[in-house]
Amino acid sequence: MRRRELQELLTQVGLDMLLEEGLAHGTERITFKRVFDRAAVEHGVRVSNASVIGRIWADMAEFQAEVLAAALVNDDRDGMEETLLAAARVLTDADLATPMGRRRAAVEVVRVACEAYTDTVTRDPRADLKMGLRGLAVSHLPAEEGTPTADGIRTTYEEYASRWDYVLTQAFTVIGIRLRPGLSIRQLSMLAVSLTEGFAVWDRLDPTMTRHILRPTGPDGDKQEWNLFSLGLESLVWQFAELEEADGVDVGGPAAGNPE
Repeated sequence: MRRRELQELLTQVGLDMLLEEGLAHGTERITFKRVFDRAAVEHGVRVSNASVIGRIWADMAEFQAEVLAAALVNDDRDGMEETLLAAARVLTDADLATPMGRRRAAVEVVRVACEAYTDTVTRDPRADLKMGLRGLAVSHLPAEEGTPTADGIRTTYEEYASRWDYVLTQAFTVIGIRLRPGLSIRQLSMLAVSLTEGFAVWDRLDPTMTRHILRPTGPDGDKQEWNLFSLGLESLVWQFAELEEADGVDVGGPAAGNPE
């Protein structure tokens, strides 16, 4: 087996062990011996210290850092795809010819897109552990700047924010929403990421308080179901943005999020 292939195999074995065993001991239990034993059983690959130390990793600590960096890789693509599809379905049927229609479309996009995103993310049985690993990596900054772990956590959050940049920019462009002076899409995206992780914590602790929130946002004031994430993001959207002018008339409205 080539060196690169062996590196990828052992890193994946270590990652599987980390995700299965949790954060009680961090990466300390992901030792060469345990990883080699598992690789032999599951993949029929026999490895010794001499095969990796000085050839792939300088020592076990460097290997453990690479496993942690691998755990930080952003894998929420399915969640963002579901978010985009949900938003697109709303916009396809929306009335974008009037200010009220556009505002209602914006509110509905936030409601259904956030629901799609959180449902997708919370279906991942390892989502909470991955969030814990990200917290562990962030707690080591800035002392570990320049390490694979530090680079990995920065890349992960940059990818999260960039994807929200794209979703929000596309929705704002289609609906006709402009940012308020002094604020940026990136700042709103950073808050969206923060809300997602905060929602995940409270949704695990007490889902009776995070979901099934009824608001009169439907047609004719009908009640619709929201969750804390969508409720928070919708409020933030109107703090950060407003409807663009139509025919010279400012239709930005108040900063509050309720369309009624």
